[in-house]
Amino acid sequence: MRQFLLWTVCLVVLPLCVGGKRVVFMPSPFTSHTIYHTNVARTLARQGHEVWLTMPDYIVNRRVLDTTNLTVIEYQTLINFEEMFTAAFPGNYFKGLSEDWSLVMSIGLQFCDTLLTNASFFQNVKELRPDLFVFDNVRFMNMMTIISYRLGVPFAFLGAFYDPCYQRIPLQPCNIPVSIFSYNHHMSFLPRVLSTVIHVFSSVVDGFSYKDAVSRYAPEMPFLTIDMLVARAEIWLVTTEHILDYPRPSMPNVKLIGGTATGPGKPLPPQFKSFMDDAKGGVVIVSFGSYVLSPPEPITQKIMNVLKDLPFKSVFRSNISSPNSKKILTSSWIPQNDLLAHPNTRVFVSHCGNDGQYEALFHAVPVVCTPIFIDQFYNAERMRVKGMAETVDLNTVSTDQLQSTILKVATNTSYKQAITKASELFKIEFGVPVEKAAYWLDHVMKYGGRHLRSSGHEVPFLQFSCLDVYTFLLSCVLLILLIVVYLVYKAFKCFFSKSKPKIE
Repeated sequence: MRQFLLWTVCLVVLPLCVGGKRVVFMPSPFTSHTIYHTNVARTLARQGHEVWLTMPDYIVNRRVLDTTNLTVIEYQTLINFEEMFTAAFPGNYFKGLSEDWSLVMSIGLQFCDTLLTNASFFQNVKELRPDLFVFDNVRFMNMMTIISYRLGVPFAFLGAFYDPCYQRIPLQPCNIPVSIFSYNHHMSFLPRVLSTVIHVFSSVVDGFSYKDAVSRYAPEMPFLTIDMLVARAEIWLVTTEHILDYPRPSMPNVKLIGGTATGPGKPLPPQFKSFMDDAKGGVVIVSFGSYVLSPPEPITQKIMNVLKDLPFKSVFRSNISSPNSKKILTSSWIPQNDLLAHPNTRVFVSHCGNDGQYEALFHAVPVVCTPIFIDQFYNAERMRVKGMAETVDLNTVSTDQLQSTILKVATNTSYKQAITKASELFKIEFGVPVEKAAYWLDHVMKYGGRHLRSSGHEVPFLQFSCLDVYTFLLSCVLLILLIVVYLVYKAFKCFFSKSKPKIE
């Protein structure tokens, strides 16, 4: 509570001491990522800064985001990248197919090319004369830093991706699992080998950026590799931490802040408020995110059969009509954070997106995890291993198993106790994450970020990671072994050549 009050005082006092700055947020072209950038942007605007938010036309047209006090910079795309992503990942999961990572790389390269070659977009941003850019920290957004490089404007990163390579963090992958696998921090030998190989490979090979990106999109600027350009970030705000996630190393300019989509609950819209207030026996919140509003018919039927038989009411985020609106409320949009904050909420059935998990943590609601793609399997496992959740596979779980799992998590006090303790610790240490994020952005606009950055940010990753040193030492060892083998060979040859006449 003391730290929470400290953050609040800082946020009230700082705007009075510092003139407003101009900030441009550039989230990736997906609704979930745009949401947490919007939340931080609104908080920064309340501090007196002028804030712009870039957004593709297909998200603007949906009108599902609260952009109060923000100016939206809408840009046109010939491709709906969100639809491509949805078809590739949730679609593949329900078909039993593996994830297509090459498509993710393709989406990233196409998106960056779309904006970096858009002269009118660049001119619009240039005319704003921003003091800071805030980019999404997913890897395929790294090339977007070329815009700030061309304009000579400092930049920061905000997002869920903890990236030791670009953030120049020394890392032992033996106990920090890669987020594309459902491992926890206690890994056996083979998972440790796989995690190490993936870490080394992703540190050396970057399929999300062109090697000649700066020459291609900013030929007038001195050439820099993308990893050296990205390492110039003033600060990284990473929406993870050590209470829900696992303890991990970081540098002074990497701030682990938790989930920026969460915070105290706000009053519910009337239709949700009356439904929740009347549910004295409890409510189950069911959501698979904005990308899965119409699950395949067998899965939809399975879920509906479970919800009809549960001794609780249910709120189900979907495009499906409810068979019993008094017991099951369906909607394509729900005020998720505010529903989880309601005292009648008993359990959250979730695909385990990063935002939803932190909302559940903040409001101490135990979870039934139903991961579908990418990092959601990792997110589910970290919550399960800490006793806050159970995990099921939507494709294979039976109706009875799903119902019993929901009842188990809703009624077994151990899950509630585990997440309540974690929630208390989280609030003590992190307060309201959006306010902490806004504080650090304000901080680097006032003081710059040089005092937070190590000399490791000034050298290529191969040099920072000592791979050149290790290669040299390995070469020395191999050279010594070759010399020893050669000397032994010569000695044996000499010995046998001298002993041969005596035998004759």
